[in-house]
Amino acid sequence: MTHQYDIKVRWADLDPYRHLNHAMFLTYCEAARIDLLGRIDFSMERLTELGKQVVVVGVSAKFLKPALENTTVTIRTRHIGATRATMTWRQEMFHEDTQLFSADITFAFTDLSGRPTRRPQGFLEAVS
Repeated sequence: MTHQYDIKVRWADLDPYRHLNHAMFLTYCEAARIDLLGRIDFSMERLTELGKQVVVVGVSAKFLKPALENTTVTIRTRHIGATRATMTWRQEMFHEDTQLFSADITFAFTDLSGRPTRRPQGFLEAVS
């Protein structure tokens, strides 16, 4: 399954060169991940009800081209790997057909106190 999420580049998110600030690429990707979780019925609220949370434990990113003010970018997210307690998703940002950014984001499932735990039942099936 590939999830798509569109977002318009905002003026407040730009660097002095009028490009999307490098840190905001990750913020936009986070928004896409949160949207995906809600769409597969594992929203942040539901995860909390299940006594779980997701925390980012690794990021490998490549900045390919700038994202510019007032353009709409599309973030594509797909699952590329899993263990019992972690998952890795590839997130790619595009403007039209041009790829701007790619990142592999690894996150771990923890209980609400931060201790590692297994992913919720049905989670892997929901993202596959």
